[in-house]
Amino acid sequence: MHRLPEECSAHKPAMCYNTARRRRYFPFRVSVGIMQRSLPSILDGLNEQQREAVVHGDGPLLIFAGAGSGKTRVLTHRAAYLIRERGVSPHRILAVTFTNKAANEMKARLRRLTPGQHRSLWVGTFHSICARILREDGERVGVPQNFVVFDDSDQTALIKDCLRDLQLDPEQFVPSRVLNSISAAKNELIAPRDYFNWRGGRPYDEIVARVYERYQHQLHENAACDFDDLIDYTVWLFERHPDVLERYQDRFHYVLVDEYQDINFAQYRLIKLLAEKHRNLCVVGDDDQAIYGWRGADMRIIMRFDEDYPDARVIKLEENYRSTGNVLRAAWEVIRHNEVRREKRLWTNAPPGEKLVCHRARDEHDEAFFVADTIQHLVEHEGRSFRDFAVLYRVNAQSRVFETVFVSRGIPYRVLGGLRFYDRAEIKDLLAYLRVIHNPADSVSLKRIINRPTRGIGATTLQRLEQAARERGLSLLEAARHAEAIPEIGPRPQRALAQFVSLIDGLCARKETVGVTDLTKAVIEQSGYRTALEEEKSAKARGKIENVDELLSATREYEESAEKPSLAGFLESIALLTSVDELEEGLETVVLMTLHSAKGLEFPIVFLVGLEEGLFPIARAAFSDNPMELEEERRLCYVGLTRAKENVFLTSAELRTIFGRTEHTMVSRFLKDIPEELVEAYGPISPRNITWEAADTSRRAAPEAAESGPDGSGFASGDRVRHPHFGDGMVVSVSGTEERPIISVAFPHKGIKKLDPAYVELEKLG
Repeated sequence: MHRLPEECSAHKPAMCYNTARRRRYFPFRVSVGIMQRSLPSILDGLNEQQREAVVHGDGPLLIFAGAGSGKTRVLTHRAAYLIRERGVSPHRILAVTFTNKAANEMKARLRRLTPGQHRSLWVGTFHSICARILREDGERVGVPQNFVVFDDSDQTALIKDCLRDLQLDPEQFVPSRVLNSISAAKNELIAPRDYFNWRGGRPYDEIVARVYERYQHQLHENAACDFDDLIDYTVWLFERHPDVLERYQDRFHYVLVDEYQDINFAQYRLIKLLAEKHRNLCVVGDDDQAIYGWRGADMRIIMRFDEDYPDARVIKLEENYRSTGNVLRAAWEVIRHNEVRREKRLWTNAPPGEKLVCHRARDEHDEAFFVADTIQHLVEHEGRSFRDFAVLYRVNAQSRVFETVFVSRGIPYRVLGGLRFYDRAEIKDLLAYLRVIHNPADSVSLKRIINRPTRGIGATTLQRLEQAARERGLSLLEAARHAEAIPEIGPRPQRALAQFVSLIDGLCARKETVGVTDLTKAVIEQSGYRTALEEEKSAKARGKIENVDELLSATREYEESAEKPSLAGFLESIALLTSVDELEEGLETVVLMTLHSAKGLEFPIVFLVGLEEGLFPIARAAFSDNPMELEEERRLCYVGLTRAKENVFLTSAELRTIFGRTEHTMVSRFLKDIPEELVEAYGPISPRNITWEAADTSRRAAPEAAESGPDGSGFASGDRVRHPHFGDGMVVSVSGTEERPIISVAFPHKGIKKLDPAYVELEKLG
């Protein structure tokens, strides 16, 4: 399992790639009756191009679907049309999406259009579908049925272990960079043994190749897959075992793929294999929204679809149902400067709407105050809700100033892509217990929990246990089971290890007889986790107990919604969550997020901030010799603009401090692309109709907020904290003395509180 297949090298795509560098690799007819006639019509409400796509017969179909043009509606209605009008069994249809959010939306619509018939239709993300295939047939290529999916933090921890085993310095070979290099290779179906030559044969590449091989070996030892493995092993399965491929080809007569512009080579190969027998492949995408080249997506795949399938029908969806005319024209004026794109232009029957608003701030603080002023004005005077607004930026570091200002103003907000519920330490601990119960070979998870809560198994004992496991070729749990035979481990830690093994064995025995929620309850109680938190008797511990209880809510929700609930299914659903999937809609908060995170979302009003050369477009693209990097940045701007339903505010700062540097800036070329007649300064807000006194006062206080606290306080301005009574807030300054610091914290709706950490327990958040 630890090697990628040599057979992948033998298969080349039909499109014009540099393949030398890759070296690879029963009809169900619905009766027409009273119930059928009462169902929603398949074609009503669709425009001419949408109808054309929905009723397309057999054969390949490429749909270029612009932003807000109803692509999800078209995909869903096409599936429903095949079932209700063409008599295709839902069992014969596969629909692939990129997010669980999109998959769930498709399922919900299909429930309305084809009630009672949609359950046998496979709808899911690339990763969830491949995980399902590997659960059924993965053992044919060495993937055990009870494999676990390692998330980002697990992968990074494993890379660190590999670097340690190979005696490599993690300061010189940064784990995240090494992991990105390995992921890039997997996206291209490159095996560890081929990595060195594929990359060009530099000394650094030789090191990464060694780490890559060790990493795959360790994944195998842990009976684990990372996200890329789910795709790669499924491709290997299909190429190594034609009988398995034929079975899935015979099942899926129709394959529908969403966001086709974002797929990589491995995903392309997977889809091509599944669809090559019946050739009923329908793909939907928009090259103007291809923004993930940095993570392996290859826009050339959608651009050359009709080279792969010369008989393909190509349909363009250009009518937009989301944005006003002015927003669409501004987006067009930006994207039309890209040379590599299919010609298309969004239009709408909606009115032109308001002009876009442009603001050139003095610095990043002034920019944040302008955004806050605008939001407060529109909420207080024009009946807007906080949930109507999104602030989109190029890099995560830009959020800090906005958070500080929003907290001081009492503007409720949330950061998409911040600390997720499932990333909290106590939740990661309990999930690690469940993963070890599901897969006792998962040593990464076992190392996390072996001494949580504290049970007398220290770092030295764990190190000796790991050494013994390596020497004897055992998993960590098996080594612990025989701890009495390891002379380097003393009697007391031997007893502690025996008790831990007994705990895990007892929980493993229960997993076949109880549901996920009851098993999780048993973990919480029998492990002593809840007891340990209760004994702390602190506000921080009480918050953790609340999170532990919330995990039980999550398991109940999973069991109520899953068709066949299981521990494996629950763990898999958690591992494959994305930040977009976790965005709760309808909350009364402003959303802060990067432009990459905003893909697939929409908001009435969007603030596109930091429009400066070197920031957006980012410096490496703005000054690159590769024009494709700049074109991707321009597509990113296009995506940001088309998130807006009604209006866009475009901001930049004359002076910006970021990444520890303060520089004068030039306005972004993207802003200059938008014609002057589409833009006005300040829009509904101007110096004549808003009081700037509060903003000026805050601006004068900004330098104080930028200072760090005295040594020993443990807090600095900008830190996000949690108070047991006031809730979450932001540190705006630290004063007092080193012996007696005073922390000033701004809490939404409660103002600024001066707190003494000696008497009030403040929890620092992420």
